[in-house]
Amino acid sequence: METSMFERMQSLPLLQGLTLQEFSDLILNMKLDFKQWEEGDVIVGQGDHCNNLIYIIDGEFEAELHDDRTALILTETCTATPHLIEPYNLFGVKRSYERSYAFKTIGSTFSISREFFMQRMLHNNIVRSNYINYLCNNLRKAHTSHMAVPSDSIESKIKTVIASFCIFPEGEKNVRVKMNDLAALVDETRLNVSNVLNKWNDMGIIELRRYGFTIKEFTNL
Repeated sequence: METSMFERMQSLPLLQGLTLQEFSDLILNMKLDFKQWEEGDVIVGQGDHCNNLIYIIDGEFEAELHDDRTALILTETCTATPHLIEPYNLFGVKRSYERSYAFKTIGSTFSISREFFMQRMLHNNIVRSNYINYLCNNLRKAHTSHMAVPSDSIESKIKTVIASFCIFPEGEKNVRVKMNDLAALVDETRLNVSNVLNKWNDMGIIELRRYGFTIKEFTNL
């Protein structure tokens, strides 16, 4: 039983690489706030204060971004767990969640307080190294997503722009945006963007709707 729990916890982001003794030393004083959630329950909302490490350990969930600059709303569906919700926002000036997270099915989470993470976990060399690596990888992804949009095709422009708002590289994406706003984002005419979306819709890759579309599997674009 103890080994099974250790193996599961060892797979969690930031805890990989801990020995059984190191994990035992941490868990003795660690208060894990386990919660069970129902379908539709909101775990955290966009703009909520980030004061805990929250692990989604099972269940299907959605991450939704409301981008004020572009009026674009992106909802991503994810089934890959465990998932750690925005640990990079534990520190800094703003310290708030950039997206809202809600369960599409029954699910469960546990959280670790920011105070315990700072006072105990970051003193462990492996946890500190994992956290630094996590921050560096997130920074690299953010830098890559904000690079210039390639100009070789309208299709690649649209895909690159949508990818810049995503946190998951695959899965279903629900995009709510006005056609004029999307055209401005990809620096193309409304007609050209509309033609590409209609072609994708005819191919069954996306499903067009009023003020938006659903990408059934992002890697198929």
